[in-house]
Amino acid sequence: MKRRSIWMRVRLALGGVAIAAIALPGFVRAELRAPQNVNVRPTTPQSSKLNTAAARAQIQGEPAEALRLADQAIQANPSDPWPRYTRGMALARLGQTDEAITALSESEQAFGPNDPWGRSIAMWGQAHTFAQAGRCTQARAAFDRYAGFVASADPKAADLARRYAGECPGPVPPAPGGAESPQR
Repeated sequence: MKRRSIWMRVRLALGGVAIAAIALPGFVRAELRAPQNVNVRPTTPQSSKLNTAAARAQIQGEPAEALRLADQAIQANPSDPWPRYTRGMALARLGQTDEAITALSESEQAFGPNDPWGRSIAMWGQAHTFAQAGRCTQARAAFDRYAGFVASADPKAADLARRYAGECPGPVPPAPGGAESPQR
């Protein structure tokens, strides 16, 4: 009887491997979807609340307030990658490109290999930040890196990133004589 139950276990295990092999291609294609468990990385209620407030401030056009709240969220939970992302985007809006890229890179690393969707969001943030600053060489490299990362899971997103890489306008030249450009 024990022998039969072991054999049944082996058959069930092999059946599970076969089902996984059939389902795996669909899983790989969908790996960049937002995680169903939004608490992929450890977070705390305080960090989550502060980061939500920071994101809200960012949306409302208050990047200095978003930065202040994101920094508090990072202090509340240094291992949560989302406040670092929010911090990076706030710094970008404040024109602090190098600091923004540092925060977004830290966010990408904090998401880790088990959260490719989160990592892809941080990568896109880096590329977008470089492009907004007119640093086109770095923007192209960042968009290309993003495209390579998501190509197998989301070919349309990869194509969009490649298109944006080619459309970076470069830095806006200063007006002649240092005066501000007239409004049109």
